[in-house]
Amino acid sequence: MKYLFILFLLFASCSSRKVIVDTIKKDSISETVVKTATVEDIKIETKNDILIDEFTITPLDSLKDIVINGISYKNVVLKYKKTKDNTLYKEDKKVSKIEDKQQTTKVQVKEKKKEIDKKANYFIIIILLFILLLAYMVYKLNSKLFI
Repeated sequence: MKYLFILFLLFASCSSRKVIVDTIKKDSISETVVKTATVEDIKIETKNDILIDEFTITPLDSLKDIVINGISYKNVVLKYKKTKDNTLYKEDKKVSKIEDKQQTTKVQVKEKKKEIDKKANYFIIIILLFILLLAYMVYKLNSKLFI
């Protein structure tokens, strides 16, 4: 009976169960870099056209009257000065904007899986051996009783 118990323990502990655990973790880091460059091109042109027209009217005889445009003048020196200013101021302004976008994404994946690996179960073999042992013991008991 002692041997039967030892055999039962040996065959009952033969199967094993193995568990593998896997998990998946995803970490993503996204960086967006924007570079902006602004270029200004300014041209300033100044063109100065100043016309000065100046003249003086003096009589030949200062005692006599001078008639200019229907107006009579006596003992006078007339000075005319006309100034014409044609100054051109021209400004050309060109602005260009260059924008550069860069996006970098870093993804880190950590996996952890769970798998169960169950090896062979010898329980059926143990039952068969137990039945054979029981049959052998019955055979031996019957032969001792009838002798």
